[in-house]
Amino acid sequence: MSSSDLSSSSGNDRRFFKPRSPQFIAFWLAIWITATANWALWLRLPTLDGYHGSLAVLALRVVPLVIGFVLLLTSLFAWPRWMKPFWIILLLIAASAQHFMISYGTIMDRGMINNILQTDLRESSDLFNPKLLLELLVVAILPAIWLWKTPLKGAGKVWRNVLRTVLLFAAAAALVAASLAVSYKDLAPVVRNNLWLRFMVNPVNPVLSASGVLLAPIFNKPRPFVSTIEGAALGPSYATDKKPPLLVLVVGETARARNFSLNGYARDTNPELAKRDVLSWRNATSCGTSTRESVPCMFSSLGREGFYNSKEEHSNLLDVLQAAGLAVLWVDNQAGCKGVCKRIPMADTADRVNTPEGKALCSADGECLDGMLLVGIEERIAQLDPARRAKGVVLVMHQMGSHGPAYYKRSTPELKAFKPECATNALSSCPSEDVVNVYDNSIRYTDHFLGQTIDWLKAQQNQYETGMFYMSDHGESLGEMGVYLHGMPYAMAPVDQKHVPMIVWTGSLGARTHLDQSCLRKGLDTPVSHDNLYHTILGLVDVATPTYKPALDALAGCRSN
Repeated sequence: MSSSDLSSSSGNDRRFFKPRSPQFIAFWLAIWITATANWALWLRLPTLDGYHGSLAVLALRVVPLVIGFVLLLTSLFAWPRWMKPFWIILLLIAASAQHFMISYGTIMDRGMINNILQTDLRESSDLFNPKLLLELLVVAILPAIWLWKTPLKGAGKVWRNVLRTVLLFAAAAALVAASLAVSYKDLAPVVRNNLWLRFMVNPVNPVLSASGVLLAPIFNKPRPFVSTIEGAALGPSYATDKKPPLLVLVVGETARARNFSLNGYARDTNPELAKRDVLSWRNATSCGTSTRESVPCMFSSLGREGFYNSKEEHSNLLDVLQAAGLAVLWVDNQAGCKGVCKRIPMADTADRVNTPEGKALCSADGECLDGMLLVGIEERIAQLDPARRAKGVVLVMHQMGSHGPAYYKRSTPELKAFKPECATNALSSCPSEDVVNVYDNSIRYTDHFLGQTIDWLKAQQNQYETGMFYMSDHGESLGEMGVYLHGMPYAMAPVDQKHVPMIVWTGSLGARTHLDQSCLRKGLDTPVSHDNLYHTILGLVDVATPTYKPALDALAGCRSN
């Protein structure tokens, strides 16, 4: 290369990376993000409910509004010092949020941000794939290189910079106001029919949602704790029966009721449970659409409405069972109990990954199949307080279940009955049939695990009166209407994120509490929900407490005195 070529190249570099004002960068950053990081919104505009006008006209109304909102955000960082890290973080947020919104149809509201913050490393690793890295490269890393190498000018002109930044923010506000003034009449009914639009402006909504979550502990006082364990006592069956109860309460994960053959699904996803005389309620609904929401709610005595409206934290089902004198243990194969088990003994499958069973059932990253919940379970029970154990045991098992998007990890080769599978976490890249196949295989594994649990309980009947109760925390979307996974706001979530399985094997506990099986089978179409779990479990193990409501006990109507 000649000296003139080197000089020309150097000159081009200087022009490309010449000093820029922070207001210039904030403006063009808003344009770049609007153009490259809002495809989740652009791709969904043609599918709006209730809009039959011109798509081009709609775009002309929406694009200036999005530019205005994004510019309001970027102008907050239009200062000559120490802003480059913030701009780069903004680009990374925009690229990451777009990937998940496009790939899984999610929206980044406060609930989703909370879910992300409470996800452990095992779960979060399932979300990474080459497509995410590509989007990060194009949307964030390339402009970040330009940002980092571009000098900022105007550091010594404080008031001029303040004035320019104020004017830029005012211009962005004026653009938003003008766009709303011109388009409000046409856009308002569209937004009412498509509430998800409010959450789609990227990265404005992710930033606002994350800020709300992170600032909440500062501005919101901790909720006072209200104990509701007073009056909890063992019922009359404990005075007459020789064997104590042993109930396994399985908290399912991401299981949707529609895909259970026990509930009428055409595929045989429950071959083992079908052989074990279980009861499956076909119209059960969840408290929420995520583990973080549903698990604390389903163990509460307040019901969904009371739980979300309460300004106080109350004792939960496990507190009451323990206060009555039973031995209670939570065994986790997921990302924790969300506070439900903080006052009772708790164990995790991670403590047995180095056992022979662990090496067979767990991957190198420590993620285990649910069969690990049964490994060493007799030893775990033996470590509980002997006086409580003599009265009875309630064992809670928290599944990994059908947690996505890496459904292919949730079943063993011999249980993969439906093929071909979507063997990637990039679900939108697979044919819809393959996504359903891999999900249904995870349900087959849950069926296998529940069958194993029932068999183990039968083996304990020389010492205990046994039973099993299974209910999933929430459901799942498998690409219907472009939506995958779960966690949508409850009011707008698809029914499959809220319709969950509820399965009971009454075992010998049924006789202990005088349940009529034929009566129960007649009521399996009765609507039930997470509101019923608290009261149904109390009735099943015969624990009396002032908070028990017979009307919400799903088994009470078929119990003879």
